[in-house]
This record gives sequence, structure tokens and C-alpha cells, in this order.
Amino acid sequence: MLQRNSFDINGTQSFSDLLRREMDVMPDAAIHGSDGAVITYAELQERSDTIRSTLPGPGQRAEESIAICAAKTHDCLAAILAVLATGRAYAPLDPTHPTARLTTILDDLHPSAVVVDASTEALLKPWAHATGTPLIDLDLIAERDPCVATLPVVSVQQDLAALLHTSGSTGKPKRVEIEAHALNAFQGWVIDELSLRIDDCVMSHAPFAFDLSFLDIYASLMSGAGLVLADSKTARNGARLCDLIQQAGVTVWHSAPSALKLLAESAGDKVMPTMRCVLFAGEPMPARVLQRLFRIFPNARFLNIYGCTETNDTFFYEVPRENTPDPLPLGRKLPYVAFLLADADGAEINGEGEGELWVSCPTMMRGYADPELTTAVLAHRDGRSYYRSGDLVRRDAEGVIHFVGRVDTVVKLSGVRVDLNEVDFALASHPGVDEALSFVTYTSDGTVLNAWVTSHCDELNSLDLRLHLMKTLPTPAIPRNFTVSLLPVPRNSNGKACRRLLAQTCESAAK
Repeated sequence: MLQRNSFDINGTQSFSDLLRREMDVMPDAAIHGSDGAVITYAELQERSDTIRSTLPGPGQRAEESIAICAAKTHDCLAAILAVLATGRAYAPLDPTHPTARLTTILDDLHPSAVVVDASTEALLKPWAHATGTPLIDLDLIAERDPCVATLPVVSVQQDLAALLHTSGSTGKPKRVEIEAHALNAFQGWVIDELSLRIDDCVMSHAPFAFDLSFLDIYASLMSGAGLVLADSKTARNGARLCDLIQQAGVTVWHSAPSALKLLAESAGDKVMPTMRCVLFAGEPMPARVLQRLFRIFPNARFLNIYGCTETNDTFFYEVPRENTPDPLPLGRKLPYVAFLLADADGAEINGEGEGELWVSCPTMMRGYADPELTTAVLAHRDGRSYYRSGDLVRRDAEGVIHFVGRVDTVVKLSGVRVDLNEVDFALASHPGVDEALSFVTYTSDGTVLNAWVTSHCDELNSLDLRLHLMKTLPTPAIPRNFTVSLLPVPRNSNGKACRRLLAQTCESAAK
């Protein structure tokens, strides 16, 4: 790990101090927006200081957060830095999510303020008015003069840095608490492994509310690399992504495989020889997409990254262009990771074998906001705390780790973690639904989410269900296929609703 990218969590220097110090080294480094606008690191700092001057002062609680729900722009990134500079945690919310989901998260957070823009201010204003929470409008702040000369830079030590929300089995998103030292440890590995330097440019594809964004933001800012911010519209447009790569001179790409599939389909005969590293994470990479990408990016390293919100990245596999495995292994652990495989009783499996993956690392979350949930997922062994991933993996004779499946109900869809119980909960809330069960199937294009719905309502159809789910669930959690039937949900010999039976029936019918 690079020594210059370290800080003493118990000392006077904060993570925000470290960011500012490293950005000051390369004030002219460029940050590209989806609209073609470009600002420098120095200009980003000015915007951040201006936003910081509008944030409310500290309250009575020991640890506070400020939520950010805005389009992915230069100002949104500046808002993240501004919140960190106050010593508080930022809680990024995806503005494309349904309003009901956003307000559910805000009810849980009780933030000191919510940073919004023109696209979200009207959506969240009723909630803010009802709760007495200040709204900070980035579009209004943008009209103000920078206050770099008048706003002193005060070092504020921080512990909690980011609060992300993942799909929860109870129908309520889980709040994941991430500390500053975890972000610092991770970006140090990224800079070292990728040899990030000032002539690099990183494509930031994931929303800021997604843990993939940590690599894009912090590794870039701390290495002096350029950065390209793909907003939600651009992220879904393969042709536009291709243009941005060439216009900004992107050398490092980081996204879920579904985004690379979109790019591969839009690239046509384009070849982009300046791309030197392609990282993908969050879901399986289809072999045929990977072969197309090898042609589009002839000089790039390809890294399959494995991890989760609770631990950040923990394993990676460098993909060979010849004799490429299918499916790809998870690979080997990152240098700072300790792990073990456990059987159903929690006993460690040594050598070759299959079991649940337990991970211990400095990038691990502090915990969930709910202590009971935290206790349920943490295990302690030989003085270490391990996160029980819920992933069933296999270790081969060479020590390489391979993904087998899930031991619970969480799946990755378009790189986003979705708890099938949450989908079931949302389906069951429709007045025309008697019973519902979601399940996944696997095709050459990736993982597909499906739903079986038992209903005695003659008029209920898949469009009704899709519109209903769109009110509360993010897009990846909306099933692609619906089966509406008078028959009850299939059950196993124990009388329990069985996703596996549904998946097997669906896959058999497709053959």
C-alpha cells in the first residue's frame, strides 16, 4: 500500500484532510461531467467549500449524517466532500429510486439536512417540511460566489464517513455504517494494484449511492487521476459511454458487467487501445460479452472483483485472454483480507472444500444501524470478527475461490444487491395478490428475476404488478417475468414455499 495515502485514525488528521492534501498536489486534474463540462480539482474544492458554508452546524447527537439526493454531477461530488469536511457522514440516496423508498430511508436516518437539486427538491420537500429538516439546494448554491477566501479550513477528526442502504429481508432497507479508515484502506490498495497515476482517467459509472463509487471517487482524487462522472441517463446509454471514453481519454473502467454488456453492444467496430484496465464487480460476467470486450480493449487488464457493501472488495481475479474460465473464479484475497470457509455448523473447512465465506478486513463495516442485524451477520474466531457473507464458495486445490451460490435470499442483479424477501413483501402489498414468491433463473445473458403470483383477481396482469413495484423498489428489483396464476406458490416436502422448484420448472420449460 502506498505510504503517502495513510492517516492516523487516532491523530489530528482526518480523512477529509487527506483528500484535500492529495488533491492540492494536482489542482489542474480534470473531472468530466456527462454534459461535457470539465472542472479542475481546485474548482471542485472551491465548490465544496461554498457548499460547506451552507450546511447546518453540529447538533446534539454524537454522530450525525447529511443525506445527499441529487443527480450525479460535479456539484454532487462537491457536496460529498463538503459533508466529510464537517466531520459528518454522508448518506447518498439514488434520485432514480421511488419517492416512497427515499422517504423510508430518510425516516430511518434523521439527517441534519438533505442536499438536493432541481430534480429532487420537489420530491423531498413535503417530507422535509413535515420533519423540519433543512433542504440544501445545489442549484441555488451554484449561483453564489465561491467562498474559498473567507471560509477557514478546519481539521475535523471523523470516524463514521458514509452510510449506504442495501436491500433488506424485512422490506426495509438496511443502513450500512462505513468508517473513514475503511475507505482509506481500500483506496490505498486500488492505487497500488492499478498503479493509478496523474495521466490516468477513471470512468465512474455507478451511482454515488452504490459502494462501487468508493473506488471511483477516492482512488482518483488521491492519485491525481482524471475522473468521468456518468449520470443515470448516460450510464444507460452505451453509445454515449463509448463517446465519453474517447473524449475524456478514459484509461480505467469500473462498473457492473451489465454496463459493459451495454457498451459492448454499442461499440460496433470501435477499438479503444488506450484503456489499460477494466474492472467489473457485482454479478457474473457472460463469457460472450467478455470476448467482445477483449477486442474492444486490446491492451487492457481485466479484473473480476468480488465483495459486498459490508466489506467492500475482498477478492479479485485477473482474467486471462486465452483459455478464459467460464464462469470466472472469484480468485484470491486482497492483501489485507483474512477469510475462512465454514460449514453449516460454523466449523472451519481447511484445504479444498465448499462452505460459506467468512471475511475479516480493515474495510469491513462498523455494522448495521440495527444491532440485532449486526450480531446476526458477524462471527468471532481467534480474536477476529468475520462478516458472514452468505455466499457459498468452493476452494480448489490451488487455493482459488469459486462462487457456488447463496445460502440466503440475496442476489445480485445488474450489480445491485436485491433481497428476494423484499420483492415478495412488495408484491404481497398489492391488494389483488394472494401470495407471491420471487426467484431467479440464469441465462447466457445473466441473472433474470422472475415472480410467481397467486391471485383470484381476473384483471390482475404483469403491467399492474410492475407499476405497483415501481412505487417502492429500485429498477433492478422489478421482476422481468411474472406468472399470475390461480394455483398456490409451489412448496417443497416440508410445506415451505420453494424458489428452487420454481426456477427448475421455469428453466426446464425454456429448454
